[in-house]
Amino acid sequence: MPYRSVEIANEFLRQPGALGSLTQMQLQKLAYLANGWNWAINGDRLIEDPVEAWDFGPVYRELYDHTKFFGKQPLTRMVTAEDSQAARVFGWRSDERAQPYAAHLNDRERAVVANVWSRYGRLGGAQLSALTHQRGTPWFNAYSTTGKNAVIDQAAIRQHYDELAQRAQQTAA
Repeated sequence: MPYRSVEIANEFLRQPGALGSLTQMQLQKLAYLANGWNWAINGDRLIEDPVEAWDFGPVYRELYDHTKFFGKQPLTRMVTAEDSQAARVFGWRSDERAQPYAAHLNDRERAVVANVWSRYGRLGGAQLSALTHQRGTPWFNAYSTTGKNAVIDQAAIRQHYDELAQRAQQTAA
């Protein structure tokens, strides 16, 4: 079952050592990578939101709207509804602190998030962006053919990560 990008971002913020060390740029790229690897491993997308080809890589607009106010600083708390663009513009605040977004991952999805965190979690935003900018990646193809802010096709993401998984299996054999 696909989740919202803000829910998957919080799953990364729940990983050991993540809170206070991940920027919104890193969260964007980690969520994107988890979505791709979930396609390859579990046969389904992890995130239901469309992902767009922005200058610095793939971006989930909803996640951006919830985290852009943190700027380049690491997030020191989980993402909530109060962080959204609408909440900021209209001054909406609840009497109680909004509950953090949460995905109800199954064991296989949780394993994908944990493995993406283990493999990519130490990389900075620029390093993660460089991974997504390589020639032939879904971001590269969308950005170079359709243009800035183009929606990246989920089928292209699936194919790309299926190919990466196949290459990894061949290398391990």
